[in-house]
Amino acid sequence: MSRLAILTVTTLLVLAGCTSSDNGGDDGKDSAKPSATKTTAAPKGPDCASIWKDGATLPEDYTQCVEDGAYGTQDVTECEDGTRLVVYSDTYYAITGGPISKPDVAPMQDTEQFGTAFAACTGE
Repeated sequence: MSRLAILTVTTLLVLAGCTSSDNGGDDGKDSAKPSATKTTAAPKGPDCASIWKDGATLPEDYTQCVEDGAYGTQDVTECEDGTRLVVYSDTYYAITGGPISKPDVAPMQDTEQFGTAFAACTGE
């Protein structure tokens, strides 16, 4: 028998085994049990609206905030001095332990103020 024929027969046998189903015969198993499902814990942290306010101070230990039952959208850059530059929702930015800024210009990454903060953070 050629290799192709052997491969075809083997594949068909494997597929037939994968598609077989248990017709609910009495095998002593309780088929009424619900299947186990994975649950994801709700995100924990302060509400984003309570943290991200222009002129407020971003806590030194800030890691993440929660918005509408999910973590808020943010980008974090590790700074040379151990602090972090956090950009929240492309609207606010702050270095941990420092004042929160909300530039009037979009995209805020193009503002001189953000460029200065980024350079101070990264040393670039």
